[in-house]
Amino acid sequence: MMMGRGGRWRAGFVLILSALLLGGCWGYNEVNDLAFITVAALDRNPAGRYLWTVAIPVPELVLPASVGGGGAGGPGMSRNTLFRSAPGQTPRMAAESLDRSVPREVRWSFTDHILIGEPAARSGLRPLLEMISRSYRVERKASLYVVRGEAGSLLEALQPALDRSLARSFDALGRKNRPGTIRVVDGNTVLRWLDTPGIDPFLPVVATGRTRDTINPVPAGLALFARDRLVGFLPPPLDEGLIMARGEAHPFTLAVPCPEAAGGGGSVQGAAGPEASGPATGGLGGAGGGAGGGTRGGAGGEAQGVPVQPVVSLRIDRNEARIQVEQAVPPPRVAVEVKLAGTLLEWQCPGGRVDEARAMAVGRAVARQAQRQVRAALEQAAALGADPAGLGTALYRQDPAAWRALEAGWRRELQQLRPAVRVKFHLRSYDLTVSAP
Repeated sequence: MMMGRGGRWRAGFVLILSALLLGGCWGYNEVNDLAFITVAALDRNPAGRYLWTVAIPVPELVLPASVGGGGAGGPGMSRNTLFRSAPGQTPRMAAESLDRSVPREVRWSFTDHILIGEPAARSGLRPLLEMISRSYRVERKASLYVVRGEAGSLLEALQPALDRSLARSFDALGRKNRPGTIRVVDGNTVLRWLDTPGIDPFLPVVATGRTRDTINPVPAGLALFARDRLVGFLPPPLDEGLIMARGEAHPFTLAVPCPEAAGGGGSVQGAAGPEASGPATGGLGGAGGGAGGGTRGGAGGEAQGVPVQPVVSLRIDRNEARIQVEQAVPPPRVAVEVKLAGTLLEWQCPGGRVDEARAMAVGRAVARQAQRQVRAALEQAAALGADPAGLGTALYRQDPAAWRALEAGWRRELQQLRPAVRVKFHLRSYDLTVSAP
């Protein structure tokens, strides 16, 4: 029996209506039945057992009441995060122990930040990297940090401002458009460095910064590794020197003395100084002359009656670097070439007038200060037997045969290596005025 045209339309309408009315959900989980780990801390005790401490946002305190939560806390509630800890023989076993202790389904895949205590880092990152790369419970893109001391204690002490979550507080550390940010390193980057000849990993160090009634994570230098084991630290401002040597510096503010205060500003070309292992050029033209070292981040207050020295502050917003192998055969010779560019922000110098000669002197001062920071960072890393700048990688890529001859004793060779450091600074703008147009 043939169905007429009207019958077909009616049958189609019934099918569509059935699909709309009979649809449903299956395999879902209520958010109140899940535990989302956002920040985790890994420690290791003297007996060799690992301890996970995790931060779990409580949905009942985070979600607004209109969607089933309790709002951002009620009277007497100041926290919206639950902290739990569990030990184990390995990081994976400690994670499974924590899963059993939490009466909800634990989701490690939401972990964006992992803090590593100093004892755990000194014993080696391999156990943690094994958990990240093999089980995939924690994504490889999770950012890694080192804590001087116990990571779990630092995590539990944090009380972010503006009712922010702990994860958002760590997210803010790596944003390039904010002052005081750091070079974030994730697990996948560490794995790649460990598989690359001639380079050692480094991780940012975080500490607690207290402001009135809030405690936030703040940068505290860099942790240096020899392969996967922590060997030492680079404190500020040497950490910025290493990042500049790698060409990865976030925009930052740099302050240098006025040209007159340091005896500069006269000549366009000159030497970088007797301590230099390579030329430093700045301003709008040639090399070194005049102004000496300054301080990063602006002028400080008076100390013991000493008047504040007038300074010039600049915004460094571009950084490039290249490692050049000048001689591959032992003993090798390498050069680190750094390029910086920025703009002049503040001019506190007497007279207030900014001309080309004085701007060039300031540029040379910036180049010399950056040169000293880079050189000091490389020397301290080499003294620790670490190569976070990748000097060995540059040698390996240019002459694999020479690298194979040096690879076994590279850390000993590294301590004797004195790479030339050449810094060029380009001042893009110096037209400052405090007068009406």
